[in-house]
Amino acid sequence: MTESDVNSQRFGALLGAELLLAAALVVLAAHLPFGGAGKTSLPQARVPIEKVVVIVKENRTFDNMFGRYPGADGVTTGITSNGSEVPLKRAPDRYPHDIAHSFLRGLVAVNGGAMNGFDLIPGGKDLAFTQFRRKDLPAYWAYADNFVLADRMFSSTFGSTFPEHMYLIAAHAKRVVSNISSNDRPGKYCDDPGDYVSRLGRHRSLVEWEDDVRLERIEALMSRMRACFSIKTIFEELDSKAISWRYYVEPHQFHNIPRAIKEMRYTSRWRKVVPASQFQADARAGKLPQVSFVIAPEELNEHPTRDRTSMCAGENWTIRQLNALMRSEDWDRSAVFITWDDFGGLYDHVAPPRVDDLGWGPRVPLLVVSPWAKPGYVSHTNYEFASLLAFIERLHSLPPIGKRDASANDLFDVFDFSGGRRPPLLLEPRPEVLGAIPARCA
Repeated sequence: MTESDVNSQRFGALLGAELLLAAALVVLAAHLPFGGAGKTSLPQARVPIEKVVVIVKENRTFDNMFGRYPGADGVTTGITSNGSEVPLKRAPDRYPHDIAHSFLRGLVAVNGGAMNGFDLIPGGKDLAFTQFRRKDLPAYWAYADNFVLADRMFSSTFGSTFPEHMYLIAAHAKRVVSNISSNDRPGKYCDDPGDYVSRLGRHRSLVEWEDDVRLERIEALMSRMRACFSIKTIFEELDSKAISWRYYVEPHQFHNIPRAIKEMRYTSRWRKVVPASQFQADARAGKLPQVSFVIAPEELNEHPTRDRTSMCAGENWTIRQLNALMRSEDWDRSAVFITWDDFGGLYDHVAPPRVDDLGWGPRVPLLVVSPWAKPGYVSHTNYEFASLLAFIERLHSLPPIGKRDASANDLFDVFDFSGGRRPPLLLEPRPEVLGAIPARCA
């Protein structure tokens, strides 16, 4: 993700009137229903899952990828800020430019639950209202046909990548609401004293804002802080029970969030942060740890921006990761969760439940691929990124890290351990242009 989010020095120029709209409408968002919370009953049969894999891609909404999927809560039209209904046009494999998708742009898009502000964010007037068909995403739709698709998975906050990835491993983000201050270079975080993020102060929550909030009052809520934190993550709990794990991410990638966490960067845990390219080899060899987080390489993460990433090439990358696992001895005891980290400025029609002043954010896709997943099942249960932590915690009898994962639905409802195992679904990647940089399909 390349956008510099909610930088206090650029609020006026970047957001203008949109900020005023967002501030007024957050009050309405406070009245949205709280997200469904609770735990499913543990199955009577022994849970055979020993390997959990979380694959994280970039910047898609449910309606953008699966709005036309049969049996799912999707739409083929969107609503603009003036109340017009517009068709969701065919999404391109590569988008010509980025769509703004910071925390505050997310508030503008959600518009207090009306879900009609997407045309007000930069780049959103045309590109936000786009949607893929089955033939555009044959593998992802095939995984949905054979395993589980969740149509109530919400991003944990309104954006952007940095805080969303923090929620994925820590169930909170220390109230950070932006990426690093300069995203034209890889994130060095704790290794670079010049890397800063924007944080929302606790002295006034978003839900207390008044209708007449002014720009200067919004700015007063924000402060800059070093992008190097002390924060408890799921990995500390895993280590306490000697449960093996790895975090697969390209070393110099902006998405290398462990580099921003002192308890990972400056401890022996750093040895478990390994290149994403290692995952296939580990999977083929049956050497995956009990818990794996896999962050797709930047050129293959499906982020819709500047002709850089191809959706087809990104889907091919996912196929290769899953094929490697499905061909290994680990398949019969695995559960793979594939999700996308934020809404990316793309349209979605479902209002996110309001659980606190930072989220939830708009819906994102979630696929669950496992021999124990309910075949062809569309889940309508509310989830967020902390639900992935709740699943891992319950599987290994770990305590929750915080409020979000303690109350999150834990995803056990999408599995059936009483029947037989589902066979692997080995798919062929679509043809690509050899040597193309960035990767693209023919």
